[in-house]
Amino acid sequence: MTVYIKAEDSVCLNQPSVQLKDVASLYCSDNDLAHKIKHAKLHRFSSKGNQRKIFSILKVVELIKEIDKNADVVNMGPEDFIVYYKKQQTEKKWMHYVKIVLVGTVAFLGASFSIMTYNTDVGIDDLFSNVYQLIMGEVPKGPNLLHISYTIGLAVGIIIFFNHAGKMKLTDDPTPFEVQMRLYERDVNDTLMINADRKKEEEDVNS
Repeated sequence: MTVYIKAEDSVCLNQPSVQLKDVASLYCSDNDLAHKIKHAKLHRFSSKGNQRKIFSILKVVELIKEIDKNADVVNMGPEDFIVYYKKQQTEKKWMHYVKIVLVGTVAFLGASFSIMTYNTDVGIDDLFSNVYQLIMGEVPKGPNLLHISYTIGLAVGIIIFFNHAGKMKLTDDPTPFEVQMRLYERDVNDTLMINADRKKEEEDVNS
């Protein structure tokens, strides 16, 4: 009997008991065998704090073989995966809004500072003044159409580039922030797996 398995790169659980169905999708033409395998216990975390455990897919194969030694296991996913255990905590609503305000303030100030330093570095104000004087034949006495157009264009360009405006997305494509977060998450998982393998902390068939 062939059993196809595909584990996730990383899984976050709120319960300490880990079953195979929590960390991997599985297909087997024998429904009874598939049910037994899905509900097989892979690991149980202790009750203390947030934890993580790194598993080799061979540990999953070993567990399936214990249920049915004649099963032919085919792995369709990663060779190693991470299981995070985090106790479910209810965050107060006001704390959630405070975090939003803090993050928004930091992002706004940081972006404003970056834009201002860039404009100062390239001398954008002098450039606009020269262009205005060249076209209108007089020195500008304050902000003019060029400044207004530049400001509007900058805002529109940022929205289009980041593919995000409030709760709305312009397209179904992932935003640059989402792409970078996924890359960061992948790098973190790879580093944790390498470190666990070197320190022999990975849950493997010989552990």
